[in-house]
Amino acid sequence: MKDTEKIPVFLRIENGRTVCVCHAAKKKCGRPCERDTVTRDIFEGWKATMKRDKFGR
Repeated sequence: MKDTEKIPVFLRIENGRTVCVCHAAKKKCGRPCERDTVTRDIFEGWKATMKRDKFGR
């Protein structure tokens, strides 16, 4: 089972900060962007959701 997924995106970086991130298939802006691939953890928010305290809640 895979823990991460790779997503193709377009990134616009200005002065060292990421200003815009567009999905590669759904690019709407006409600005010059760099094509890149980012990785995302599939189970990122699940640890807090599935956590139980010592009382079982």
